[in-house]
Amino acid sequence: MNFKSIIIKKATWKDYQYCYRLTKKNMFPYFKKYWGGWNPKAFRKDFNPLETKIILKNNRRIGFYVLQERNNCFYISNIQISPTMTGKGIGTYVLFLIEKQVSETNKNTIQLTVFKDNPAKKLYQKLGYRALKDKGDSILMKKEI
Repeated sequence: MNFKSIIIKKATWKDYQYCYRLTKKNMFPYFKKYWGGWNPKAFRKDFNPLETKIILKNNRRIGFYVLQERNNCFYISNIQISPTMTGKGIGTYVLFLIEKQVSETNKNTIQLTVFKDNPAKKLYQKLGYRALKDKGDSILMKKEI
């Protein structure tokens, strides 16, 4: 995979539908299993273009992530890659870019929450994220940069 063709851009409200559909496509089984279903109002309320970055490959959207600055760390509250692009190293590359961005700040910790049975958990572990707190159906993980 040629990562030079991958660009990260700031999201706008025009990206809302894309982010909504991709999250629903990727996460619906987990939301149904653990939370009883999909809640469109919750996604709308939580969508913040200022914290959302769109992942482009050859000028086509292939995913997005949401990075929030918190008191003592940065928190990845959502990261979604198009199903046609998973397994190609893009998630690893995007996490590397996030870590690079965080390393340029005065904070050195990244946290995220992942469902216990989400295959992404293995990627996070492989990249050095460690369990911080068991939350029942999910795990809060962190990595020191």
